[in-house]
Amino acid sequence: MTQDAASTDDGGLQRVGGAAPPAVAQRAGDADRERAVALLRDATVQGRLTLEEFSERVERALRARTHDELQELGADLAGVSVPALAMAPAASRWVVASALNRKGRWPLPPSYRLNVVCGTVVLDLGQAVVQAAETALHVRNYFGTVTIVVPDAVRVEIDDGGAFLTNEVALPERQPPDSAPLIRIRTSGMGGTNHIRAAQAPAPRP
Repeated sequence: MTQDAASTDDGGLQRVGGAAPPAVAQRAGDADRERAVALLRDATVQGRLTLEEFSERVERALRARTHDELQELGADLAGVSVPALAMAPAASRWVVASALNRKGRWPLPPSYRLNVVCGTVVLDLGQAVVQAAETALHVRNYFGTVTIVVPDAVRVEIDDGGAFLTNEVALPERQPPDSAPLIRIRTSGMGGTNHIRAAQAPAPRP
């Protein structure tokens, strides 16, 4: 038998030229992707990923076809011991006849109350670091304009309230995974306008 001829080793695997056949990547299913998203959510709540980073990795997880692709998403998170973060107390912010533009990396406590009176506010949650799987964002708007930018893969629930208050919502039609962090936005006030939009949605006109 020549070197190039096919032979069979003790395990029954066919060899050609003495080389073992390449390993076949194991296909991933929906349950595997959901578990990967849950692990990414846990890392986000621990402060290891921002909401934007979480969103980017979720998009890759939903497109993943193999277990190897899913494992790559958390390769830099595995085996790293992170001390538990102290839970931040509820925070409250007043914006009266002024402007607030909150972006970049900033801690978002589980309960955050925003009070706006004739002011303009932009809350960009892309680099925000959440501390709980569910965050309550209370927006009390009196004759002001509030824009809240949320990464695509983060779940959003809106509880409408207030008199003569306008909520303009531009979020993706595709629902984020059930295990994604939840931002529950509760609106109240009078005569104001709240823009709640995804990061990829066009900015509202001033």
